[in-house]
Amino acid sequence: MSEAPTLTGMSLRALARDRGLWGDLAVSCSVAALSTWWWHQFRLGGLLFGVLAGLALLWRRHRPVTVLAAVAVLTAVTATIEVNETKLHDGMLLITVAVAMYAVIVYAPTLRRAVAGGIGGWLFASVLLPLQNNSPAEWSTVSFHEFARGQGILLGYGSVIWVAALSVRYVGQLKMNTSERRQSAERERRHVAQIAVAEERARIARELHDIVAHSLSVIILQANGAAYAFDHDQQRAREALRTIGTTGSDALEEIRQLVELLRSAGDGPPDRAPVALDQVGAVVQRARDAGLTAGLTVHGTPPEVPGGVALAVCRIVQESLTNTLKHAGPEPVATVTVSYRPAMIDIEVTDTGTAAEQAGSGGHGLIGMRERVALYGGTFEAGPQPGGGWRVHAGIPLTGSAARVVAA
Repeated sequence: MSEAPTLTGMSLRALARDRGLWGDLAVSCSVAALSTWWWHQFRLGGLLFGVLAGLALLWRRHRPVTVLAAVAVLTAVTATIEVNETKLHDGMLLITVAVAMYAVIVYAPTLRRAVAGGIGGWLFASVLLPLQNNSPAEWSTVSFHEFARGQGILLGYGSVIWVAALSVRYVGQLKMNTSERRQSAERERRHVAQIAVAEERARIARELHDIVAHSLSVIILQANGAAYAFDHDQQRAREALRTIGTTGSDALEEIRQLVELLRSAGDGPPDRAPVALDQVGAVVQRARDAGLTAGLTVHGTPPEVPGGVALAVCRIVQESLTNTLKHAGPEPVATVTVSYRPAMIDIEVTDTGTAAEQAGSGGHGLIGMRERVALYGGTFEAGPQPGGGWRVHAGIPLTGSAARVVAA
């Protein structure tokens, strides 16, 4: 399906080139035939001039200035040749020069060259006419009236060529500008589409990572604990299995919500809702159920923010506690502090684990958190604490970038 437009475009371009080639051949053959007919007293000479002029005119689209110079030399030499007291008709010479001059005005790469070539062709024609009609010895006998009449004819003749050539050049320039604008708009559209696809892929990757990584970490830890406690403490094993079931159900629900969010993206303005404390509390409680000692401290009243900001707060807390569970070593203690300020939501998660293990853990968790915060123009820091343990700090502004995201 995708090849049809390309093939069609190639066929149209090839057809345009073929039409131009056939047009050039038609002009060259016409010049050869007309010159042979017009010098019927010496048809061989007319044919020779027509063939040479036709060959030169074949290149008038690509080398218009060079072709005009070649035609000028050829017509000047031919104008002086006399066979059986006859010369090639001056009309044939002027037609040949006119075709070359027209090509210069239309196809010259710059308007300055087009104007210079057109003026040069007209001046040459004004000299060629008396050269063809009179020998050098007779130039002094040409009356001013006869000279002025000839120049007037050339001026009118040249004006028609100038108007036609400039019109064709202007129309061609308009078409080229329109085509360039269309191509530029198409490139911009493709670029915007590629950016949108990349952003959507990054968004999906962040959500899947945060949902799956957190839930699977809790499930794996609880499953290992249940296997160990099965023969020693069956009640604890049952609690671990309940936690596994609850975590799996919550993960499945979050994935369902993610799918619904992706399907409905762009259908309306972003939702605004308060950051639900029970959501952050639920994340902390889930970490506690997995065996992590975690405390939650909240300062201020949750403001009304876009749904994406609320989700970012929960995901940052969730991913930070997941990293603590996986990499902080045995029996870590985590502290979550969320501060709702007038212009910013401040999130800080610290633990007493082994910072070296967390620093070398790699993965996409820190990248995802940094991308979430950067999306709203916030700040993000993560690293070991001087006294031991690990610290994650994020600040999400409630104005500026976050406001612009909501307005969009």
